[in-house]
Parts: sequence; C-alpha cells; structure tokens
Amino acid sequence: MKKIELIFIKLGNLINFIITSLIIKIIHLKRRTTVPRTLLLIRLDSIGDFILVHNFFAFFRTHPVYKEYTITLCGNIIWKDLAEYLNENTFDSFIWINRKKFKWNFIYKHRILNQIYKAGYETVIETTFTREILYGDTIVKASKARERIGSTGSPDSYLKWKRKIFSDDYYTKLITQSEKNLFEFYRNKEFFEKLLQTKIEITKPSMNFDKVEYKFPVENEFIVVVPGAQEKARRWSENNFRELIKHLLKDYQYSILVAGSVSEQVTIQKILEGIESERVFDVSGKTTLSQLGKIISKAKFLISNETSAVHFAAAVNTPFACISNGQRFGRFMPYPEEMKIKSKYFYPGYIEKNMANFNKLVRELSEGSGFNINEIKVEKVGEAVFALLKQNEQRIV
Repeated sequence: MKKIELIFIKLGNLINFIITSLIIKIIHLKRRTTVPRTLLLIRLDSIGDFILVHNFFAFFRTHPVYKEYTITLCGNIIWKDLAEYLNENTFDSFIWINRKKFKWNFIYKHRILNQIYKAGYETVIETTFTREILYGDTIVKASKARERIGSTGSPDSYLKWKRKIFSDDYYTKLITQSEKNLFEFYRNKEFFEKLLQTKIEITKPSMNFDKVEYKFPVENEFIVVVPGAQEKARRWSENNFRELIKHLLKDYQYSILVAGSVSEQVTIQKILEGIESERVFDVSGKTTLSQLGKIISKAKFLISNETSAVHFAAAVNTPFACISNGQRFGRFMPYPEEMKIKSKYFYPGYIEKNMANFNKLVRELSEGSGFNINEIKVEKVGEAVFALLKQNEQRIV
C-alpha cells in the first residue's frame, strides 16, 4: 500500500513540475527590467529552521557588496510575525508563501511567481541546504535574476540526482558545502561564510523578546510544556504528558503554561482532562510566535517534544528537557556541547545505549527514526527537571 502511495506522490510531483514549468514559460514571455542592487533571499522551511538561520541575515546589512541593496525576504508564512519582529532592520520588504497553496494552487503559484519575476531582482539567493525543486528552486528559476545563488545541497543520493537533472542549472552559482554531518546552525554558518566570503563570529543562535508585549496569566515563576509536533511519531503520548504535569504540580510550586498552535488545542485539552489546578494555564492558540518566544524566555524551564520550542529555548538561554524519537539526529538535535545549552535530551532505549557512538546514530537515523518515543518514561523526564532546577528549586516538602 505504501509503495502505491509513493508512486502516486512521485507521479503527482512530476505533473506539478511540468505544469509549473509551463507557468514559468508563460510568465517569462513578458518583458521586465532588472532593477540594480536588489536582492531576494529565499527561506521556506519550518519555524525551527528559521530560528537556526535568522541571525545570519543581518550580515547582509554590513557587507561591502550588499549593504546598499534593497533586500527582500521570501519566507514561509507560518513564521511571518517572528521574522518581521526579529529582522525588522534587515529587510526592506517581505514576500510570504503559503506552502500548501503554493504547491497545488496554480493560480496562487502564478501570482507569486509573476510578482517575483516582475520585481526584476538583480540577485536571488536560495539559502536552504536541503533545496526543494517545487519550492525554492522554482522561485529561483522564475526570478530570471542575473545572479542566482544556492547551495550544492544535501548529500542524499536520491535528492542529489534529482537536483542535478532538474534544477541545478537554474543557478548561476552553487556554493559547495561539506557532505559530512553538521548541526544545522553550523551548516547555515558554513553557507553564509562562503557566500559572503567573511568569517562570522557568532557561535550559537540568539533571540531577544524584550520588546514583545504579552500579558502573562501568572505572576509567579512558571514552567512551559509544549506537547505538540508536526509528525505523530515525534509526539510523546497525551497520557505521558498528563502524568508529567501531575508530577510537576505535586513536586513544585511553579505554575505551568501549556503552549501550542491552534491545531494542537484538541490534543492539549485531552492532556488537561482530569487535571484540576489553579496553577495550570492553557495558552495554546492564544499567542503569536513572538509572544511564545517571550513566554519561553521568561520561563524557569521548558519541557517539549523535539520541535521549534526547544530552539526558542536554546536561543533565549532557558533550560529545557527535550523528548525525542531520534529523528533528524545530529542535524537538529542534540545541541553541540560547545554551545553550552542547558538541556537534557531523552531518547528511546537503543539511542540512549549508543550515545557514545554518535556518528553511528547519525548514519542510522539520517533518513528518519522508527523508534517508539513512548519508550521514554515519565519518571526519567521528571528526574531531569529536578536535576536542572535543583539550584533554585521550590520543591514542596
């Protein structure tokens, strides 16, 4: 059944590619003038990806080549408010892409691609390591910019040959990147250093949410719990989170803020069933990303699945416990030791037993993880919270 589904997905992508190519040909029939010193940066991946790259965008504003350019960011609309807050002094304008609509709504796709082509950008840079033919590469091709720069891309053999056949020639310059495993922040640093031909001295992601306005539902110190994740395999069970929250309420005097997106509200309501406490607050679906960043920055501690919340915490120096099935191991987690992020990661048994052989796990988990996240016990996570909070604990005696 899965093989049949995969065949239909591949066939659908091929049809999409053909239709998109026709759209671009039609768009290119119209004449337009290239506008000197205009730059379009493209970044269409997820929230966590943006957190790990956003610090590098500011270097364009001081770079001898680009500092006088009018700079536009073409980004994923899901992190719109976060980018406009964090990079308000970096970009002159934004183009926001709804990825779901962009893939299959060809009227929407035509409008976006036509807008980008008509703008007449002199230089376009696709900043993503794992390039996507139907997204960033397509925008690069449609732009018809004089200079079109991107990464050689991830070493995955399947993706590599597709890019070589279909989209590498969309670019006038491809920056060669190391094929060895790198934590994503370092991967971005490698790309931008080669692109800008300068040494970048920042050593870890950082964010500041002091200017964000948010009325906190509590006045005392609090712990944040984020039980969501895009993929089911990366979500610790509702029952586990429920039991963990009960342990926290029993053992600590902290309030608990449970956070997540609108789409995760049903899950969070299930987790909170049977928990009767004036110290638990459901803020899911009630915050912008910038406000979520503010909440995490003021939290005593964060407990989360492997999702963007842990990248928020790392960037604002909030200690965290991350519950993970090991997917994307080595690339997005764990944070490298030299960054000195106050954190504890929990994995299923096999991964925990083989942590000493880091490179082996990177190889085995590079294409995904089939391990059951619910092997991770509530008691182990609770112990980690205690260990990381023990110097300033408010434990009930």
